Amino acid sequence: METADNTASSERDDLVFTQPLPEYVDWLVAVAIALGGMALTVGGTAVTFVVDRDLIAEDIEAGQITVVILERDLTEAEMLEFTLEVVNWTGIGLLVTGIGLVLFAIGYVVFRHRAYHNVREGGDVDTYRSSAILGAVATTILSFVPLSPILGGGLAGYLEQPVTGRPVSVGALSGFLAMAPALTLVGFVTVGLYSGLATVQETGLGFVVVAGMFFGLLVLAAYGAGLGALGGFAGGRLADSR
Repeated sequence: METADNTASSERDDLVFTQPLPEYVDWLVAVAIALGGMALTVGGTAVTFVVDRDLIAEDIEAGQITVVILERDLTEAEMLEFTLEVVNWTGIGLLVTGIGLVLFAIGYVVFRHRAYHNVREGGDVDTYRSSAILGAVATTILSFVPLSPILGGGLAGYLEQPVTGRPVSVGALSGFLAMAPALTLVGFVTVGLYSGLATVQETGLGFVVVAGMFFGLLVLAAYGAGLGALGGFAGGRLADSR
């Protein structure tokens, strides 16, 4: 009898971990992603279409914008061109990132809807990507907490360990996905900085800035993926202990 009870309990535990999360969780995740995307889109629209040449020129004349490059004071015309390039590329980056997040949220809902349909048809549960996305959203929401990718990766690893036994990799993917919007935006800002420096005949410095920013992007990606992997390992161990 005890063996039968243990077997039944094990089957119930397996059922819990092999069924997808409730569908409303996916909707909440998609809404959170879409809201973040819409906020960035609104910001990008404002930067792109509201902040124009005349407005920047007024701020430069009023002394609200000052640009100094290697102790070289730029003329007002040079400051205007440099600032315009940075602002324009930043606005484009906000728009691209925001629209990308909204489209990603829509695609996520479609993907998860197919997953639920697959389960109802008796197919396998595809949880790996959804666990990573849930962890990434948790990381973003908890970004005010130091080392938040560990928490998001832990959630992803905890959810994924009983299904595929890959908590570390799903945690790493979770951390990287959480950094992806920032990586995209910083990439566009980097292009703006290089373009702005090129307009004031500082191309050599522009290459240095690009190299430095590229290294910073690698560090940011490694930060998210590394801490996410650490959290995934911890989450996997916690799932095993339960």
